[in-house]
Amino acid sequence: MKVAIFDAFNGAGGDMILSSLVGLAISKSEIDEIVGLLNLKIDYQIEKVNVKGIEAKRVIVKEKRGDEREYSEIVSLIEGSDLEDYVKADSLAIFDILAKAEGKVHGRDYREAVFHEVGADDAIFDVVCCVKGIRNLINRGYRLFAKPIRTGTGFTQFSHGKYPVPPPAVLEVLKNAKIKVIFEGEGELLTPTAASILSYYCEDFPAYPLLVENVTYGAGSRETEVPNLLRLILGEVAMHDSIALIETTVDDISGEFVGYTLEKLISNERVLDVTALPAFGKKMRTATLIKVIARTEDAEIVAEEIMRLTGSLGVRVIPVYHRIIAEREHGAVRVKIEGREFEVRFKRSMPGFRHVKPEFDDIVRIAEELSMPIHQVYRRVMKVLDDVGSNRK
Repeated sequence: MKVAIFDAFNGAGGDMILSSLVGLAISKSEIDEIVGLLNLKIDYQIEKVNVKGIEAKRVIVKEKRGDEREYSEIVSLIEGSDLEDYVKADSLAIFDILAKAEGKVHGRDYREAVFHEVGADDAIFDVVCCVKGIRNLINRGYRLFAKPIRTGTGFTQFSHGKYPVPPPAVLEVLKNAKIKVIFEGEGELLTPTAASILSYYCEDFPAYPLLVENVTYGAGSRETEVPNLLRLILGEVAMHDSIALIETTVDDISGEFVGYTLEKLISNERVLDVTALPAFGKKMRTATLIKVIARTEDAEIVAEEIMRLTGSLGVRVIPVYHRIIAEREHGAVRVKIEGREFEVRFKRSMPGFRHVKPEFDDIVRIAEELSMPIHQVYRRVMKVLDDVGSNRK
């Protein structure tokens, strides 16, 4: 799996994210095109700088307009532009996050929000250019992650007064994000714009072994004791995760109760897989070994559910610290059988193994509708899937 990791070891601003993307994920000509399409009243320059011994890029923006914008004005500006549809959609989603955070903090309708620090042309420039660069990475097959971000400490002064760091709007943005933060550092290190961009695109980076391919640094404008840089790391990892094997042996419930337990566990969204094996217990009593796979963070909740369903007095939770899993894509194909067309869902492992498996429920449905043997339907569907796979290579 190709990964792009934002390492905000000293926080992040929109300008720092863009600076880390320049030359690696977005070109100057693409930036110029965005400025022209949005008719932004700014001047900008890209310079190479050395920050405490580390070479980095810094994007410096000078705004000619200088006043604030309402949320509705920003929406109209982006929607009315000739930007690519996916750049429009992502940019609007990020400003939507910002507006809702501001609205929640100040107790007003977010659609009537007036942006002060994040609504001027330089902020629109940062957001839209970052979206373009990040989407270029995604289009090249990269999945976005962020290491824990330092937010800073102390107090910050802005249009509404003096507020603790991180500011309320930043915390509001982070409430439903998949990224983690660390309350450390000098002053305000994480801006609302950067928090919105990173929370929209990134997941928390787990402990994957990483093969590093490229590293860039985006510089901020402040001088801090820690280098004021955002590091962007491109690399490749093996797809794996951390799971737990949860198991118990029951010898005092009937097959009907075991079946009911398995049905409830299979339908539980915290459960990844369920297996039941015949076994012998104490005094050679016939028993059932129930084995469940769940994510590590869900293991105790699943264990309690097993105990509730079976009456078991003890459940074993066995950590599995490293599980290799194949990347998978989900899709659907149209299959014509006996003059009728059906949709069949499938899962395909990628990129190395290329194993493909149709959704069995769809095979059964087609076989029953056509009164055909199920193996005949399966073979016809697999031929279509094989043809689709061959055309993708």
